[in-house]
Amino acid sequence: MSRTNDYVHQASDLLARIGVYQPSEGVWAFTDVDTASQAYIHHSAQPAALVAYAAVNPTFAAGRFPGWTLVDMVDKVPCMDAIEHSALAMVCGTPAPTFPSAEVRGEIFGRTAWGIVENYALEGCFECVREYGSEGSHFTLRPRGFDWAGGLGPIPEALKAMRKSYRAMTPLQQVMVLTILHLFHQGKDKDFLIGGCPTRVLAADAMSILRDNGSALPTWGRLVSHYAGW
Repeated sequence: MSRTNDYVHQASDLLARIGVYQPSEGVWAFTDVDTASQAYIHHSAQPAALVAYAAVNPTFAAGRFPGWTLVDMVDKVPCMDAIEHSALAMVCGTPAPTFPSAEVRGEIFGRTAWGIVENYALEGCFECVREYGSEGSHFTLRPRGFDWAGGLGPIPEALKAMRKSYRAMTPLQQVMVLTILHLFHQGKDKDFLIGGCPTRVLAADAMSILRDNGSALPTWGRLVSHYAGW
């Protein structure tokens, strides 16, 4: 059995332990509601669990994770292991991530991140800068508003323009921006989308937004499940 297939098998077991299974392609259901309601969920498995519950019933997911926001969810991604990443990818409808090397993982993550910026017109919030690392083009991707080429200080007018661009975006675009921004820098945002920007999006609502927009959920799942650090 290949390592990827082993991760997929273990991911299916993980989902079953929290009360979710796949009766047919693209369809997810509860094994039983009691298990889904009461199963212990390790903190690093919470993103996969939220995505799985939302695939079955977004209202249930919101109740199982009351008040949990998209930002809270994305901030957990660096804690996830390969099995948890695989479970999240499966429910999002994207192939389980493969990790033959850090270089390949970084290449997939960077290409996916830039693809989202370009395909969802997020250029008002992100820019291309000189490379700050290796093993992935995401090292050239930075939020707008800072002097990345110089002293790394804030540029007030650029930050103002970034926030204006974000506020004018659709809910789907905002979900993508928040995801990339918090994969770039976890924790409370004290620099970028502040000053009244609408960033409190419940995680269950974010999954509904993604699911209702064609290929957005698989694309988002591919990005998150291939997270390669920044």
